Amino acid sequence: PYDFGQPFHRRFYLPDNLHVLGTMNSADRSIAIVDVAVRRRFAFMSLWPSFEAVEEHGCTLSQRAYRELVSIFVEHAPDEAPPLVPGHPYFLGKDQDQARANLRTSLAPLLAEYLAQGYVSGFAESIRGYMQWLESL
Repeated sequence: PYDFGQPFHRRFYLPDNLHVLGTMNSADRSIAIVDVAVRRRFAFMSLWPSFEAVEEHGCTLSQRAYRELVSIFVEHAPDEAPPLVPGHPYFLGKDQDQARANLRTSLAPLLAEYLAQGYVSGFAESIRGYMQWLESL
C-alpha cells in the first residue's frame, strides 16, 4: 500500500545484484541445527580466518598472536577442533596497546571458555601456555 515515488510507485522488487549473506559460527554449541527446509534454500560454505586481514589491519603483536594460536590448532587439534579457531577479528588492532587489550579482554575469555567446556581438552596445556603468554604481554 506504500507509494515509493518515482520511478517505482507501488512496485517493489529486489535488484538482481542484491546478495543476502547470513553468518553462523559453527563453534557456537548453543545454536540449533538449521532446519532442513531452510537449509535447502541456501548455499553453505565454510570460511576460515584470514591471515591477510591480520597482516593488513593488525600490528606485529596481533600477527604473532594469530600465527602462534593457529599453529597450536594445526599441530595439536583433532579433526573436529579447527572450526574452533578464533576468527581474525580477535587479532585486529592498529597498535600494540589496542592489540594487547583485544587479546586480553576478548580472546583470552573465549579460550578460557573453550577450556572450561572441554572443547580443547586434547591440547589444553598448549592453550593454557598460550593464555599465560597473553597475560604476560
